Amino acid sequence: MVAESYYDTLGVPKNATEKDIKRAYRNLARKYHPDVCKEEGAEERFKTINEAYSILSDADKRRQYDQLGHEAYTNASKGSYSGAGSANYGFSSDFSGFGDIFDSFFGGRGARGGPQRGADLLMRVSVTLRDAVFGTDRDVRVMHAEPCPACDGTGSANKRQTTCSRCGGSGQMRSVSQSLFGQFVRMTTCTECNGKGKIPEQTCKSCNGSGHTQVQRTITIHIPAGVEPGMRLRMEGYGEAGDYGAPTGDLYIEVMVEPDKRFDRKGDNLETAVEITPAQAVLGSEVEIETIDDRKVNLKVPAGIQYGTALRIPGEGVRRRGRPGDLHVRVIIKTPKSPDAEVKELYQKILELEMKDEGKGQSASDKKGFFDKMMGR
Repeated sequence: MVAESYYDTLGVPKNATEKDIKRAYRNLARKYHPDVCKEEGAEERFKTINEAYSILSDADKRRQYDQLGHEAYTNASKGSYSGAGSANYGFSSDFSGFGDIFDSFFGGRGARGGPQRGADLLMRVSVTLRDAVFGTDRDVRVMHAEPCPACDGTGSANKRQTTCSRCGGSGQMRSVSQSLFGQFVRMTTCTECNGKGKIPEQTCKSCNGSGHTQVQRTITIHIPAGVEPGMRLRMEGYGEAGDYGAPTGDLYIEVMVEPDKRFDRKGDNLETAVEITPAQAVLGSEVEIETIDDRKVNLKVPAGIQYGTALRIPGEGVRRRGRPGDLHVRVIIKTPKSPDAEVKELYQKILELEMKDEGKGQSASDKKGFFDKMMGR
C-alpha cells in the first residue's frame, strides 16, 4: 500500500502556493482538532495534518520532500539506539511540534513558565559521493543529557516534586514598578525553580537535583539515496532531555558530501571524463567506462567527435525518486607528446595531405590543421 503523500493529506496539488497550503491547513486543523472533533481517530488525523503542514510550509523542507519522495523522506533514517539506559526515541525527516503550529494560527497562550523542552543538537556527517548516490547506514556517537535513572528525571530522591512556593507553580515572578508613564509590570523566570514551577522534595544525589545525566550513545542512521550536500535529517527525540514532564529535543544530522576524484554531481546526473587519441576521435571507437559503483560499461564514440563533447549513458546517475539520473562522459582528446618514429611519420603524412588541400580552393575557415580540428581551437 502506497503511503498518502503530504499533499494528499492537506488535499492540495503539488504546485499549490504557500497561501493554498496555509488555507487548507487552517480548515483541516479546525475540523479535526481533538478539542472540537470527537470522531474516532481524530487525534491521529490531526497529528498527520500538522506533520504535513510542518513540511510543506517550509520552503527548504518542501524542496527536500519533493526531491526524495514521501517514502524516502519520512523513512530517511530508521535509527537504532545503543548504550546504557532506555528511552522512547524515533526518527522523522523534520517534524515540528503540533501544538506550537496550531497555537500560531488560532491564538497561542503566549510565553509561560513550566517544564521546558530539551535543546536540539546538530551533528555533521561526511559521506562519499557513492554513499550519497546509493544511500548508506552510518553509526555516530552522541553525548547528550538523558533523564537521571536514579530519580526518573524528577531531580528528587523520593521521585516526588512539590509546587514552588516562590512563584506558586507558574515558573515566573511578577514585579510591579511605577514610572512617569504609569504602572510597569515585569515578568521574570523564577529563581527558585528556574521556571519549572516544581522543586524536588528531596534533592537527588546522583544528579544534584537537575534530573539529568550525561550519556554517550551510538546511533545508527540511514542516509537516503540521492541526499544532497547540506541536507539536514532530523532524528526526533535524540537531543537533550527536557525538564521532567517536557519532551526531549531533536538531533539534526547535516550531511556533507566529500569530493570525488572521478565524478562530479550535477543535480541527478553524474559527470566523468575519458581520454581518447586523435585517431580514435577521427575514426570513432568504443571505450570502456567505469561507473560510480565500479561496474564496466562500453561507450561508443562516434567518428569525428570534438574535444569536450559529452556523451550520455542513461540510468547511471543519482538514484532517487524512482528514476535514476544519467552519467555524462566528457571526451578529452589527448595529443601524444613524444610519439615514436613510425607514428611521427604517419602524422607527417597527414600534415602534408592537409597542406595540399589548402591549395584546392578551400575557404580560410576550412584551412585548419588536423590538431586544430580535433582540439576545437
